[in-house]
Amino acid sequence: MTSILEVPEEEEEAPTAGNGPGKALAMAGVGLGIVALGLAAYLLVDLRDARGQIARLTEQATSSDRRAKELDLALAAVRGQTVTIAQRAGVTATELEKTAVAARQLREEQRKGQADLDALGGEVVKVKDDVEASRVAIDASKAAIEDTQARLQHAIGDLGEQSGLIARNAEEVAALKRAGLREYYEFDLTKGKSPAVVGPLAVRLKDADPKRHRFNMVLVVDDTEIEKKDKTVLEPVQFYRKGSRQLNEIVVYAVQRDRITGYLSTPKAPEAGATAP
Repeated sequence: MTSILEVPEEEEEAPTAGNGPGKALAMAGVGLGIVALGLAAYLLVDLRDARGQIARLTEQATSSDRRAKELDLALAAVRGQTVTIAQRAGVTATELEKTAVAARQLREEQRKGQADLDALGGEVVKVKDDVEASRVAIDASKAAIEDTQARLQHAIGDLGEQSGLIARNAEEVAALKRAGLREYYEFDLTKGKSPAVVGPLAVRLKDADPKRHRFNMVLVVDDTEIEKKDKTVLEPVQFYRKGSRQLNEIVVYAVQRDRITGYLSTPKAPEAGATAP
């Protein structure tokens, strides 16, 4: 029997899941677990990518090292072959170096030689241009001479002889000189008591009349005086020298008061060794 003095024990109530702070802690723990799992997954992916990059870099480095080693081996083989060939040919390393130096010097000399050839080519072109310019100038001079000679005329002299070409001014006298058929001596004489030397003779002007274009002169030829009176402009004053049948002429192309301008034309002197006909 139950004593009335015994106090009945109260039954403990089991805690329910839906009540109190325990529920909140449980939810927080679940959330942290999910976050941890996500972070771990992210870290795993990054770690995998990093390992892949490391593997690729390692492979590239290995490939570069392998290529470098292959290049070193190839260079070593070439050096070995060069040394072997040199040894077989009886060439020492010093001689081989001398040969290399000589080859470099030869290349430098070839380059210098090419530069000299280029410069020479420029000089040749310049000379060709100068020659062409000279040829053009000569052609122009020849044309001028031919034109001048075409304008020159023959005349009958005071001795009745057919004269050579008559020059009417200093320019035409220069053309006759260039033609080289005779000797020409120009003069510009004034009236005087003493004769002036003109080429192989002497000439004294007695007087000159510019209005009538006439003059009087005295020639001293081979120590003989020959007087020429009342001569006109461009009239050939003709004479012969002793022992010669070749005609000499004086042509006056300008007359001023007591002054005349002109030239003396004489045959060319025979060349040394030539005999008279």
